[in-house]
Amino acid sequence: MPDFAQLARDFATVAALLTRGPAAVHFAGIGGVGMAGLAQLLASRGYTVSGCDSTPGRVTDWLRQRGVAVQYGHDAAHLTPELAWLVRTPAVAADAPEILAAQARGLPVLARGVVLPALLKTFPFAIAIAGTHGKTTTTAMTAQLLQAAGLAPAFAIGGEVDSLGGVAAAGAGRYVVVEADESDGTLALYAPDIAVVTNIEFDHMEHFRGEPELMECFQRFIQQARRVLFCADDPRASTLCAGGRSYGFADGAEFRATNIELTAFASDFDLLHRGTKIGRLHLPVPGRHNIQNALAACAVAHTIFQTLETGAGTFSEAWKNPMKMFQSLEKFCPARRRFEVVSEAGGVLVISDYAHHPTEIRALIAAARGLGRRLVAVFQPHRYTRTLALGAEFPAAFDGVAEVVLAPVYAASEAPLAGGTSHDLARHFAQTGAPKLREVESLEAAWFYLRDRLRNGDALLIVGAGDVEKMALWAKDHYGEKI
Repeated sequence: MPDFAQLARDFATVAALLTRGPAAVHFAGIGGVGMAGLAQLLASRGYTVSGCDSTPGRVTDWLRQRGVAVQYGHDAAHLTPELAWLVRTPAVAADAPEILAAQARGLPVLARGVVLPALLKTFPFAIAIAGTHGKTTTTAMTAQLLQAAGLAPAFAIGGEVDSLGGVAAAGAGRYVVVEADESDGTLALYAPDIAVVTNIEFDHMEHFRGEPELMECFQRFIQQARRVLFCADDPRASTLCAGGRSYGFADGAEFRATNIELTAFASDFDLLHRGTKIGRLHLPVPGRHNIQNALAACAVAHTIFQTLETGAGTFSEAWKNPMKMFQSLEKFCPARRRFEVVSEAGGVLVISDYAHHPTEIRALIAAARGLGRRLVAVFQPHRYTRTLALGAEFPAAFDGVAEVVLAPVYAASEAPLAGGTSHDLARHFAQTGAPKLREVESLEAAWFYLRDRLRNGDALLIVGAGDVEKMALWAKDHYGEKI
């Protein structure tokens, strides 16, 4: 269970550092999207930000283009004499050279998950999007809506969103919207003006021993928020957030979607507020889950409107015709690896998706069935702890897939765990008898197997939160770019 008392002490340390104003800060593991977003927000506040990561990538290139000094590898020499504190990600080992060097110099070494909620306290108005699933898309939709309303929000999103310019932006100073991560317990540190809870489902077994501990973390988050929005379709969120503003498909939801039409790559629905139709909305992304995400973003926009003082400029003007603002979602561009079409050439449609929890996989497959193609999936389980705890739920999540190619578990710094390997997961598939399963020993083996068996008209789903995404590059090289 997270040590909430220690997290609170670390939070106080960060808050004190932030009150001193801009300083030199180093990020160990800056190439992760969460780290990069925080680094960009601090840089926009005048901090001298540097960072290091094991290898170059899109995110490190994005940071360097914005003036952040990035080095590769881990070395104590990365720490400049004027460095005031260091931010680390759990993906970087505690004995990495720069972390040990910072500790030897007596510098604060702080977790990224502690720094972001402390930074939010420095903004006049903060929106934090939480939930087991849908955080990234909901945060991206909310940021886009607030941009359309003229609020120019700062934001930090746990995914790369090209239409918004990347993983983060400085904004105009008053509003900030962020994805609030529950995985390590730091969700309990947020005290936003608006909290959104998309859903609550047991996950992150590496930190939480059971659902009650996870629920306590969400409860702390909810209690510290000034206003709470929640998905009425989720029983746990509905229980914890009773008294907040609701959205969803449920009859009693304040913001509700009806007359839903789903196609392979889009969704259409009527948007209702307290039973009154506001208008019909088109989303260029498929799935009922994305309609829920859009409803959350619309509910945030309305809640902000209600908090504004009389005559509060452009947003008040926007609300006179709310559908004009909401219809900005008709041009919504999702984050990378959220039902991302990476190739349509060669007769095979290749889609890459971050789904790694059974609920997320079910939503992905439900959307993919609308393609009308034979579905083939390669799945890389994420973490031994998750595979052990939820192994029996994965086979049914792939219902509708003709064949699943199962790659080894992506460890995410965990040691192998009995009952949580891909071999153990294969036994769960064998017990159900469907879908057909092929277990392989590497991603390379998965690709060679699939490359020879995919046929014209198939859809290949690349599923998982680890490095399975590199298979998308192999597919591009083999089949060609999108057409």
